[in-house]
Amino acid sequence: MAQLMTHLWSEMIGVWTLDGVAEFGADGQVRGRPYGDEPAGRLMYTRDAHMAVVISGYGPAPAVAYAGHVAVDRDRVQHLVAVGLPPFSEDQERFARVEDGGAVLILATDRPGNPRTELRWVRQAPQGIRTK
Repeated sequence: MAQLMTHLWSEMIGVWTLDGVAEFGADGQVRGRPYGDEPAGRLMYTRDAHMAVVISGYGPAPAVAYAGHVAVDRDRVQHLVAVGLPPFSEDQERFARVEDGGAVLILATDRPGNPRTELRWVRQAPQGIRTK
């Protein structure tokens, strides 16, 4: 199992752009899209287990902003919040899977088969350092 954990973590490292947020019923049907059809957000994981996430609010869905460290155990990802805006100032637990050859990261509030919210992230290509 440790190899699986290491593999998942190595796939998660990088910068991700939010591509969708969907609420699912236990039957797997989409029940809503609380951040609309074009959500805005970024997620970063560093090799030394730092993380940060920012998601713009949309209608009644709150803005999300927190940073800290990450711990991975199989498919469970814990965001250990060091600083965050309420209501996201507490540690967060998600269930992760990587799809499309490492190009897509899904973070969900529960596993498939249960009611859950899934955040779909798309990997950002490295930009390099820009200078003037």
